[in-house]
Formats: sequence, C-alpha cells, structure tokens
Amino acid sequence: HKRIASEMRAAVEHVLGEQPLLSVLDVEDSDNPDLVDRKLIELIRYCDVGNGVLILADMFGGTPCNVAMGHMQPGNIEVISGANLPALIKAAALRQQTDDLVELAKTVVVSGQQYICLASDFMDGESRA
Repeated sequence: HKRIASEMRAAVEHVLGEQPLLSVLDVEDSDNPDLVDRKLIELIRYCDVGNGVLILADMFGGTPCNVAMGHMQPGNIEVISGANLPALIKAAALRQQTDDLVELAKTVVVSGQQYICLASDFMDGESRA
C-alpha cells in the first residue's frame, strides 16, 4: 500500500546496507490489479536466481497480498503477510544462508512475531504511572 514497500526497503538498507535482489512494488489505490500483477510477475522473474522467491506483503487481504497469493508455488514462491521491519531484516540477513525457502519463510514469520509486543509489559510496576 502506498509507498510502504519503498520505505521498508530504505529502512532495511539503512540497517544492513544495499540489498541486491530485494525488489519492491508500491501499490496505489488507483492502480489496476492487472497492472500490479504484471509488475509482480516481472519482479518475480528478476529476483528468482534459482532458490525461489519470498514475497512479503503488508496486510493479509489487501490488494498487494491478494495479487502475490495468486503466484504462490509452495517451496518456490512463498508469501508472508503482515510484514514488519524485523521480518524484513531477518529475511535479508538470512537469504544467502539457506536454499530452503520454506524454512526461511518460517524463520522470518517467527522473527516478525517476536518483535510485536506491548512495551508496558517490560516495565516494572513502579515505573508505570
């Protein structure tokens, strides 16, 4: 949605440096889903260098995720929805270390989930106002 993909890429590259084969597809409300689909096909072809493609989408049920799910091929093209910065950083950091796309996807999901928390749970009782 909007420029979230480009901004997330910028944040990942701020942390890890330039990321080759990390492509983004920003989707505007006015974008035709067929055009989004064609752009995604081009990006999948560009990014697939033989170990499959992991697609991260911001929100399950949104157009970006729905279009991506139309290209799922278990073990070859995997889709993760609800992507956040920790998940993206984990994916970028580990992608060269494994040939198992499914295992990578599962690790990325766990990492993304681990960083979602209620900050006040980490404060002691005296610190709360």
